[in-house]
Amino acid sequence: MGKSVDQFASYTNGTVLESRYRIIGELGRGGMGVVYLAEDRKLGNKLRAIKVLAKTVHNSSTQMEEAMLMIKISHPHLPLIMDCFYLEDAGCEALVMEYIEGHTMAELLQRSKSRVPFSRILNMAGQLCSALNHLHSCVPPIIHRDLKPSNVMIDKNGDVKLIDFGISRQFKEGQQQDTVQLGTHGFAAPEQEGSGQSDHRTDIYGLGALLFYLCSGGRSFQRSGGSTGEMEQFNCFQHDVPQPFRMMLLRSLQSDPHLRYGTISEFEQALKPLVRSNSPRSQAADHRELTAHNPVKPIRVCLLSLAPGAGATFLTHTLAELLGRRGVHVAAAEYEQARPEWHAWFSDQQRTGDYRQQEGSWFDKRFILHSGGKTSVQWFFLHPEQQSRTVDQEQNRFEQMLWHAGGMIQLIDLSSRWSDQRALQLLKEAAFVFVIADPAVSKWQANDLRRLFAIKQELAASGGNLMFIANKDIDFKGRTEWLSLFPELPLAIIPSLSAETLLSLHYNGKWATDDARIHKRLNRALLPVFRLLYDEINTG
Repeated sequence: MGKSVDQFASYTNGTVLESRYRIIGELGRGGMGVVYLAEDRKLGNKLRAIKVLAKTVHNSSTQMEEAMLMIKISHPHLPLIMDCFYLEDAGCEALVMEYIEGHTMAELLQRSKSRVPFSRILNMAGQLCSALNHLHSCVPPIIHRDLKPSNVMIDKNGDVKLIDFGISRQFKEGQQQDTVQLGTHGFAAPEQEGSGQSDHRTDIYGLGALLFYLCSGGRSFQRSGGSTGEMEQFNCFQHDVPQPFRMMLLRSLQSDPHLRYGTISEFEQALKPLVRSNSPRSQAADHRELTAHNPVKPIRVCLLSLAPGAGATFLTHTLAELLGRRGVHVAAAEYEQARPEWHAWFSDQQRTGDYRQQEGSWFDKRFILHSGGKTSVQWFFLHPEQQSRTVDQEQNRFEQMLWHAGGMIQLIDLSSRWSDQRALQLLKEAAFVFVIADPAVSKWQANDLRRLFAIKQELAASGGNLMFIANKDIDFKGRTEWLSLFPELPLAIIPSLSAETLLSLHYNGKWATDDARIHKRLNRALLPVFRLLYDEINTG
């Protein structure tokens, strides 16, 4: 991305531009231009920063148009652009901006010995949100596209200024991709390197990367294809960064723009509870708010089949796999009174990782724990030869096991055993209940739907929710009628998958998500579920 020296106009100290701005030094240079420090001779030699843009970045008419737009912007966390003009001798555009006396975010981290208190990181995050919100609210919206530590200034008052709009662009509705793919490695969103068009979500990724840099002591986030490697990078965070903030950054740094926050305003809303908990009064009341090791109550999700064979077990496993590949810590459990099935997926021939029966009073000896492999998922599956003897005692132990399992999200596969007394209790304690139903409506029971409606009302009273997921969707004559029979619009509609392909994968020791095409289809279909769970993580 670098430009050769002859693509920039080079000016020596003492050179006067536009009969007004006297160059007194060079502040820096990069791929998009050179920034000079200059004195404004018309205004008492007040210091200005003048950015001379590279000759071949855009055509001059486009540069001038965008510069004129930037001049109209006024915001406390954005530099004031006062003038723009064309340098005839050099064939370049120049922007005149206020000179910000201070240091960059990179220099701040260096001065702070790679550790900035989380309370200050929160404050900086809020100011950056305010600046980006203002840019995105312009007509047309302005996308910065190059959020990185050297483009964030902290002035002498400690306030943040988002600088360098060298590769910013106006969002064009309907344009499929950017004209030029630019950005800084480690901070640029994937769509800046590919064929997509950058939009406001590109800056959400950049903001997440910036805050990751601050929280990690100066490391840049590395995408690793959705494996546990991404989540493991958060282990280097300083200890005062709480889990909800980590989850905010994880969501912001998703490779798929649809899985990020929809707008900067959404990110800002998610920040507010953290800002309140880190206020001086709150810190004095409870210092534990600032520790990253506070226990965070897992989000419990129960999945059940409206009728046998609807697919609750399949979707439990699929959700766990896909969430785990995104770095979300998941505990997935087979229902204690279910007919043991999961063990068949985890034979030594099929999976690598750690299989064990835990020691300790908290672990339910009917289960085997599997962890490791490609994802950050703990799997609790029933041992096929150890069934319950003392039901009451074992039920308590199942609950203790789930409590000790922790995780960000807990998935419990109730399948068609959801009407058991114990299962009903688990349903009523869940944050979310997903009712899985397929096109075999002849198996649906009106009485079951009435009971589920009552459970939905109970859950709503305690802040939970029950939603339907349509599974095995296929284009058939009665499809519209089938979907209309759901008591409410399904949260997600999952396509029917080839039985032949699934069986072939299973007999080769693989799951549906191991097939690239199926993975893509399931990932897309389950987007509404992912968004729901991420929202709950960030606001819980």
